[in-house]
Amino acid sequence: MPRFFIQDAPSGEYLLSGEPGRHGAKALRLRPGEKVTLCDGRGSDYICTVRENTGESLLLDVGKAVTSRGEPRVKITVCQCLPKGDKLETVVQKAVELGAYELWPVESRYCVVKWDQKSREKKLARLQKIALEAAMQSGRGIVPKVLEPAGLGPALERARAEGDVLFLYERAANGLRGCLENTGDRLFLFVGPEGGFSEEEAALAEKLGARIASLGPRILRTETAPIAALAAIFYEKGDMEL
Repeated sequence: MPRFFIQDAPSGEYLLSGEPGRHGAKALRLRPGEKVTLCDGRGSDYICTVRENTGESLLLDVGKAVTSRGEPRVKITVCQCLPKGDKLETVVQKAVELGAYELWPVESRYCVVKWDQKSREKKLARLQKIALEAAMQSGRGIVPKVLEPAGLGPALERARAEGDVLFLYERAANGLRGCLENTGDRLFLFVGPEGGFSEEEAALAEKLGARIASLGPRILRTETAPIAALAAIFYEKGDMEL
């Protein structure tokens, strides 16, 4: 069933216009009687029936609100240190599909990529669009936000103030499962760039209260590590059950 995110809670009849309306009317060619889902971006879904396809928009009859089944109980912010090329786009797309709550680009010592002020707005807009498309495809109840980039130190401090911090480090003495013990439902997952984290950065994270975790004996690519970790965390927390 096609899924569209809107800015408000619909009722009665609703005119789906703009880019979503054109997509439904022209690309999907939805016809009267077919069903679509409207999502208010706050976790509520509305099953709607197409009343009219105007060619540029859809006039919908709105059904009652139901709680979206696409949102995990655990809220995880993926703090991904800036990788090269389009790897961050891959991380955003797959992390949203799996259930990440937010995506946070982070700058660390071994980051080759640096975002300047001129290109930052364009890159964030691109990543947010990818997050929206992934949320629509995967049946999410919210569109995860892509946050403004931050340095590693400030990001760790803020994360520790808001939840439990998991810091992936290949030389860690403890595995991910052990580090998840006694954690709450608000997690921040830190993933290094291609060169990983330095010893000093790992020491800083530990000093600030992060749990230093390994993903096992194999070295994963920077774009693979957050996806593997998310799947493992959601499984351990019971958020991959029906």
